[in-house]
Amino acid sequence: MKPQHILLAILVSASWGFNFVAAKWAVAEFSPLLVNAVRFSLVALIFMPFLRIIRGRMPLLLATAFILGVLHFSVTFWAVKMADGVGAISIASQLTVPFSTILAIIFLKETVGWKRVAGILLSFSGVLIIGFDPVVLTYWEGVSLMSLAALLYSISAILMRSLKDVPVVTMQAWVGLAGAVGSIILSLVFETGQFQAIAEGSSRAWLSILYSALGATVVGHGAANYLFRKYEVSMVSPYFLVVPLFAVLAGVFALDEVVTGRIVAGGLVTIVGVLIVTLRNSARKSIVADAPNTEG
Repeated sequence: MKPQHILLAILVSASWGFNFVAAKWAVAEFSPLLVNAVRFSLVALIFMPFLRIIRGRMPLLLATAFILGVLHFSVTFWAVKMADGVGAISIASQLTVPFSTILAIIFLKETVGWKRVAGILLSFSGVLIIGFDPVVLTYWEGVSLMSLAALLYSISAILMRSLKDVPVVTMQAWVGLAGAVGSIILSLVFETGQFQAIAEGSSRAWLSILYSALGATVVGHGAANYLFRKYEVSMVSPYFLVVPLFAVLAGVFALDEVVTGRIVAGGLVTIVGVLIVTLRNSARKSIVADAPNTEG
């Protein structure tokens, strides 16, 4: 990768890592579903010009948008609200890679070798190490919810494999619309005090939601999609493994979070496991792509 693209990949990781602190500030004043509703309302407005009806693809497209825009991100904000810090849950969010691999094995009948199995086991072992830290045990619900959010993202990722013919911006538009409408409805049903929170929300809370929508989603994911179009996944993805590092640093400086040795050790084990799975997944795709076509 060119130096400027390496820098861009690191900046994307930073934007996603800092987003955990932004989410923490947002849910401190707004309920999780309300945060998600406002966030995706902004995303939907930005991508509305790209909203298209894709004939024959709408059921799967809407299901994917609902799982990603409503379920995944709502659970993510809920996890952030339940946790006292952001370091541990940012590490748990990396479980999307092993979860996606497991789902691909189950539903897509992909084969798996011992190296990927070892990487998956390492990933989950690292999160377990973190989970038994005395500090993290006080908010184990947050880590558990983030693990669930990672599973939901992985489900949406598996579904998106069948939507490769749908333009990225169109997918973003439907995710934004589903996230906004679905979260508004769920917030009205399950949460209270939304209008008071909106009226009394501080500038920090509003700027945090704005950053989450623009910085993390529009700019961050947009830049990531740009890099994936220029380079192979195996070249780009490892740079995104430093997202928890930026989240931990942001948590220390912005939230006065305490990072214990067990969290650091568990984080390293998790990242190594995720790196192994990422590289082996990419290697497998390269082998399949290079294989001769014998179907005539």
